[in-house]
Amino acid sequence: MSSTSNTGNVHLPASTYQPQYKLVAEKIIELITTSGLKLNDRLPTEQALATQMGVSRGVVREAIKSLMAMGIVGARKGFGLYVTVQPENGVQLVVEQTMTVDPDTIVALFTFRCEQEMLTTRIATQYITVTEFRELERIVIQNRQEADAGQIEPFLNSDAAFHLSIARATRNPFFLDTIKNVIKLQRWATRLVNGRSPGSMLTSAEQHEAIFQAIKNGDSDAAAQAARVHIEAVLEAYRQEAKRLLFGDEVPKGQ
Repeated sequence: MSSTSNTGNVHLPASTYQPQYKLVAEKIIELITTSGLKLNDRLPTEQALATQMGVSRGVVREAIKSLMAMGIVGARKGFGLYVTVQPENGVQLVVEQTMTVDPDTIVALFTFRCEQEMLTTRIATQYITVTEFRELERIVIQNRQEADAGQIEPFLNSDAAFHLSIARATRNPFFLDTIKNVIKLQRWATRLVNGRSPGSMLTSAEQHEAIFQAIKNGDSDAAAQAARVHIEAVLEAYRQEAKRLLFGDEVPKGQ
């Protein structure tokens, strides 16, 4: 894929409340979508992007780091920058939802979700019906099958269905809406972890099974603790993967 696409200079008003790198990240996403770039297609170099967008290379580098943490852009030695997610599967969602969440705040979001999931799971254990339990069991089985097969998008869908099914069992729409919104905001983070570390899917599936078993036993304390272990494990995996992407060996020299 040619790296000579012209998006025009990025006009960065002094009064903007967003850092320059965020605006440039949005422009790079726009470049991906408008240029028809697909999975594994090459992007222009940092220097080329800086020239096209009328900003410094340092600003572009920060934008690239942000997009790498989101799992949208990758980098390989000897190859350069490339697209790591199909636009129809993730890039547009990031434009609409995730660009409002700075990657630096994702840890706080995970911490909030951990507390929320523990409370939600505890309450759901007390109120879940037989019908809801059977549906949860079906989702757990499906989620494990998708993890075994390494099918990331179906896995992410059943992962979300698992957590939403538990929230629905609380009989409280506020729990359901909260979990739904947090999952939406974290979608790129979970894709980053599971897409680059397939073993993470198996770990998550096993943790879902532990939560399910505690709910089956009617042990609300054990269910809440299992939920805590699960969310904290995903957070740690995200930290390690983001650190490796941002500071590891994958960023090619000269980019």
